[in-house]
Amino acid sequence: MTQKELGYVELEWTCKHCGTINPGMKRVCTNCGAPISEEDKFELPEQQELITDKEKLDEAKKGPAIQCPYCNVLNPAGTTLCIQCGGDIQAGLARQAGEVLGAYKSDAVPDKPCPFCSQPVKANAQRCPNCGGSLVDAIKPASTPTSIPKKTPIWLIVGGIVLGVLCFASLIAYIVMNNRTNNVTAKVSDLSWQLSIDILEERPVKKSAWSKDVPSQAQDVTCEDKYKETSNSPVPNATEVCGTPYTIDVGSGAGKVVQDCEYYVYASYCNFSVLDWTVIDTVVAQGTDNSPQWPMVNLQTGQQEGNRHEAYQVSFDADGQTYSYNPVDMAEFSQFDIASQWVLAINTFDKIKDVQRK
Repeated sequence: MTQKELGYVELEWTCKHCGTINPGMKRVCTNCGAPISEEDKFELPEQQELITDKEKLDEAKKGPAIQCPYCNVLNPAGTTLCIQCGGDIQAGLARQAGEVLGAYKSDAVPDKPCPFCSQPVKANAQRCPNCGGSLVDAIKPASTPTSIPKKTPIWLIVGGIVLGVLCFASLIAYIVMNNRTNNVTAKVSDLSWQLSIDILEERPVKKSAWSKDVPSQAQDVTCEDKYKETSNSPVPNATEVCGTPYTIDVGSGAGKVVQDCEYYVYASYCNFSVLDWTVIDTVVAQGTDNSPQWPMVNLQTGQQEGNRHEAYQVSFDADGQTYSYNPVDMAEFSQFDIASQWVLAINTFDKIKDVQRK
């Protein structure tokens, strides 16, 4: 899946000294002047707008900012001397990056009424421009108590374990009963067989295939574009399908807005007719002895033999109980004579597992 970049948004951070919400690329608090600390996390603002200023965009793309080990001020990636104190920051720690912060919301956030004077206030405002009241705590949503996950009832856990044990025991019992056999002496009471041969002839047959697989001798060809496969990268004749945009913290005070995209590839799919060998008849021979013979086939011009089919059944009688057995081929079937005696291995389900001549 391709990650498509849409742009960058400036994040925000909350000063732990005075609680002021600051733009992500501001290195010190706009209210009290305290520098952003290592523990202060960048977060998505309510109002998210793609950065258009070239200088700010270039800084956003540089990567994780570096924390000065002397004054704690954040410096843009690639800086060697601190922009605040001038100290060597090559030993400084780079901000963490790569965390997915949430979905990107491009819709404008409406103004909110000031809780003190009721005048409209911008979504990201920290103080009311009308009365000067602090909106830091007022506009932040109250945290909701964490719900305690419900525990699965013990009876449900025990019931699941018992059900699993019963299923496993049933499977083992079936395998044992299917393979446990008793030997029974029986004699052949009936035989039956059926042999058949398909007769083929070339006839026009309607088929479908991708255009590259249509044979050159095909007729009445009609084609249309149809979905064929999904590609992780752009390819010709493909439709781009992208998921919801989301924002990744790049550590510079900005977030990269991306979409995961895949590509539905379409190709020409055709219906056509072509001459193909088709079953037009089947010649059948059958009998009740142990000497099966393939039927005679009289082929006409333009015909040929197709698949051969064979089916055999032997019925045994053992003290009034009838058992059926299906030999795998003609050679095995020919061993069974009417009234001949055999030892049958019968399982719990009255199925023959093996036969041996007595």
